[in-house]
Amino acid sequence: MLRGKDVNDLEEMKQTGMSISAISELTGYDRKTVRKYLLNRETVPGYRERPVPPSKLDAFKPYLEDRMKAGVWNAQVLLRELRQRGYGGGYTILKDWLHPQRTAGSAAAVRRYETAPGKQAQVDWGHLGYLDADGAAHRVWGFAITLGYSRRMWAQAALDQQLGTLLRMHEAAFQEWGAIPEEILYDRMKTVWLDTDARGEIVWHPVFLDFARYWGFKPRLCRPYRAQTKGKIESGVKFIRRNFLCGLLGREPSCLADFNTELREWVDSVANRRVHGTTYEQVLIRWDGDQFSMQSLNGRRPYPYVDDELRKVARDAYVSWQASRYSVPWHYAGKEVWVREQGERVEVHYGGERIAEHQRAKGKHQVITDQAHHEGIPLNATQGGDKILVRMREAAPTVEARPLAAYESAAMGGVQ
Repeated sequence: MLRGKDVNDLEEMKQTGMSISAISELTGYDRKTVRKYLLNRETVPGYRERPVPPSKLDAFKPYLEDRMKAGVWNAQVLLRELRQRGYGGGYTILKDWLHPQRTAGSAAAVRRYETAPGKQAQVDWGHLGYLDADGAAHRVWGFAITLGYSRRMWAQAALDQQLGTLLRMHEAAFQEWGAIPEEILYDRMKTVWLDTDARGEIVWHPVFLDFARYWGFKPRLCRPYRAQTKGKIESGVKFIRRNFLCGLLGREPSCLADFNTELREWVDSVANRRVHGTTYEQVLIRWDGDQFSMQSLNGRRPYPYVDDELRKVARDAYVSWQASRYSVPWHYAGKEVWVREQGERVEVHYGGERIAEHQRAKGKHQVITDQAHHEGIPLNATQGGDKILVRMREAAPTVEARPLAAYESAAMGGVQ
């Protein structure tokens, strides 16, 4: 009897156009034997599959399938849940079973790189869910900052993504670490950057840039449409969703403070104590490298930030704030100004100078005007401008007047 490899060799010879007689002469097999195996592939010998022994995981597979349908794929989370249900197997069995279940290979390959201790941290904002309060559903946003070398994380939830919230989150992380990384990497969020100029250089949000200089770190942006430039570190918010939120197991926090208490406990007991899947070291062990390589706080006080926003003055010398419009001196039209609330007053600042102050509107879509702001405004200032225009007038065509002698000369010249 021929082995499977021998039969495959016969098949390859046949596909090259060799006859049965030529194959028989080359291999030394009888012509009947060659014909038998080429014409009846069912006779090819095979191997019997060995029976698969039962696994400790078998009884828990229906539960795992339900959890995967709910979007829970993290092996460590699932292992904790199975332990609570009496699972006595190991982590490797679970991970090996999950691997073919995942939609592996759908993501493009990304080059990973490692940074030196204390070199870099990465910030991530993302949507975590909703908080029902005051008869409305408020979005809950998650902030996470993760150190590049150790993967140590700091995280907190908030009800907005405003600049003041972002800065306060940074400072809370700096205070917990007792130090500041050399640089921090961001997605293209508008609280960090405003635009790109004609030379392709980043136009940073001026308050955020001043904040970065105050604390002594260098901000960096991901390449556009390439979130993978955040590279080696998994998305902080995605990790929170897949591990922390899934691990709540139906426990609904009563308020945002309760949620943040649970989140902080998870960060301390799980996220920062795990053996990382890339470094194969415990996060807190590598933390020593980050901690002693970052710059010290040097007793700096919190950044003196006042909640204000950058707005552009419209051509009619009004600036929009909280769905109402407030007047400013007309010569600031087209310029960018800072607007802030101070109690019941709305202030407008330009270049460090307060240029307008109004009583805050009592409702939306109000127009608040100080007549002095518009005194002396030039009329028809936008008409004509610096444009160079041409004026044309349609008229009848001009006919050249010629003496009769010219026509007689032309007639004589035509008769030759």
